[in-house]
Amino acid sequence: MPEIPSSPPSVWTRNLHRPKSNLGRNTLLLLYPKHTIEQNPNGVSGLVDWIVVRNELLSGKPVLVFDSAEREAETDMIFYAGIIDSKKITYLRKNAGGLICFVSGSKFRETLQLPFMNELLSKHPVLREISVRRPRYGDPPAFNLWLNHVDTKTGINDNDKALTIKRLHKVAELVYKGFGTEAIETFKREFYAPGHVPLLTSRGIANRRGHTELATSLALITGLTPSMVIAEMLAEGISLPYEDARKFARRNGLLFINGFDIITEAEKRGFLYD
Repeated sequence: MPEIPSSPPSVWTRNLHRPKSNLGRNTLLLLYPKHTIEQNPNGVSGLVDWIVVRNELLSGKPVLVFDSAEREAETDMIFYAGIIDSKKITYLRKNAGGLICFVSGSKFRETLQLPFMNELLSKHPVLREISVRRPRYGDPPAFNLWLNHVDTKTGINDNDKALTIKRLHKVAELVYKGFGTEAIETFKREFYAPGHVPLLTSRGIANRRGHTELATSLALITGLTPSMVIAEMLAEGISLPYEDARKFARRNGLLFINGFDIITEAEKRGFLYD
């Protein structure tokens, strides 16, 4: 990874004036803890600098994204898949600790004609019953498939996962550049399932506001191909608490972004179903 700067950028500053929302200030403070309204080093509350976020991702550094207290209340570490390598997979494994997933948008799913995993299971006479259950926060899952690249050995080690994700990124680039047929052929030729890299695709923030949708929206907002690598940040026996995730960001010079800010910007730009 690139050298970590000694102090965090001011992108931690958050804006709580959400357009198209009837949420009151007290509700916002409940869902997004009080530190989201802290002032930046210049003493003025401000917006996320999306150019800074883009540059950080393109430089090979992760950003940390918190969803909300009413949902998972989890922070994911997110890399741009276009710069992924085995060292970054190792960094995710050691410093995040959760499931390392490849994430893309609805266009990726629609172009490759991918089902959601729960839809596949719903057609099975025995598994149908478990496919309709939901996590406590109620959202339908974003999982599509679990894949390995054909050139991997077992698919599980960091080198293998990096290869699988790099090639999935190439498929995403073909999809979003409009080369659908080539994307389908590449996908069919280069991967097999089941494997060790979960593939998740966005249901759109109008329908679901999980880290899959947040990561996809983050890519679109920053002008990157929707092709991201995510992993939950964990602590001993639990998800890493919000304050601990922010401390990790400060200590390592990483950007910390609340999902609220991504949703707000995505809504303003019309990225509702991507």
